[in-house]
Amino acid sequence: MYSLVIGLAVIVAAPAPKEAKKAPITLLGDWSVESVSALGRPQPPDQSQKTIRFSADGATSTVDGNVAAPDVSKFTHDAKASPATIDLEKDGMKFPGIYKIEGDILTICLTFQGERPATFTASGNNILYSMKRVTKD
Repeated sequence: MYSLVIGLAVIVAAPAPKEAKKAPITLLGDWSVESVSALGRPQPPDQSQKTIRFSADGATSTVDGNVAAPDVSKFTHDAKASPATIDLEKDGMKFPGIYKIEGDILTICLTFQGERPATFTASGNNILYSMKRVTKD
């Protein structure tokens, strides 16, 4: 009987198992474009840009099935900035922006002219993208 009590005391006093570290949330991967707004108005869906892949080498590409199309643009980002910053470059033009990731939703606000946006709005020269992370089943 004493061994049972001692055994229970050891189990009760044992430290709880450590939680596994969660992987950091990352911009890299495939994102399905859910909506685009520009000049304060929703834009019609563009089927050719349905899924965007952000690669570790700083390239973005459209994805059709499992095949990535030629690079659409290059990007750099700073996840530690507040808000996080992103700069896209396409055909020699630069588009400064900000982004946030909330769960599986990526929101990017870019400007096609002027200073980096300070808020996530599609007003003025800003374009607002909402994307959902594509998960592998």
